[in-house]
Amino acid sequence: MPTDLLKKLAIADDFDDGLNRNRVIDRVKFDKPQPNEWFKLFNLGKGLESFAKVITTTQPDANGEQQKYILSTEIGNKYAQSLKPFSRCRLAYGYTTQGIVFIWPLNYNPDYPENSWHLTAMKIAEAALDDWTQIQSDRTQKCYAHFEMQDLMRESVKDPFKNKPPITYEDAIDKASLGRVVDNEEHRLIKMIGVKK
Repeated sequence: MPTDLLKKLAIADDFDDGLNRNRVIDRVKFDKPQPNEWFKLFNLGKGLESFAKVITTTQPDANGEQQKYILSTEIGNKYAQSLKPFSRCRLAYGYTTQGIVFIWPLNYNPDYPENSWHLTAMKIAEAALDDWTQIQSDRTQKCYAHFEMQDLMRESVKDPFKNKPPITYEDAIDKASLGRVVDNEEHRLIKMIGVKK
């Protein structure tokens, strides 16, 4: 076989690097990272302050499955008692080493600032702006445990986005919420609870 032909056929050490293609982000997870996932948050310029503060609620959908909904301030104020549990959160934007993009509803409660679940989640989120991180529940201490990636593993991990968002923050929220932004009384969630004020 001629040498020129072999050069044309040879692939890179990392086969994926040799393919010309663009990844399309069609789906964005709307949840905190799983305990076995290493993740980072996109640093959009102002740390955690870059992420929108919203009200969320977890309610069953038409199939009875629990889903998170984002409420407008007006809907949250008007239907709060009918939409428990609800919480205030920041919509943190991040990704895993596997290239899974997510919006993490990062809870906080200004009325109860010493909540250890919220405090430890916030500290872990701050660390994830700069480095690969894991979060796991520690039910004994009633908080989240924070794990940092070891240097040896960090050197071998290929960063799928190099901390550059593949889609805009707004598009990520749209793709994560999938019709679960409740900003008027015509939304199916308000109709399902059957409450009019």
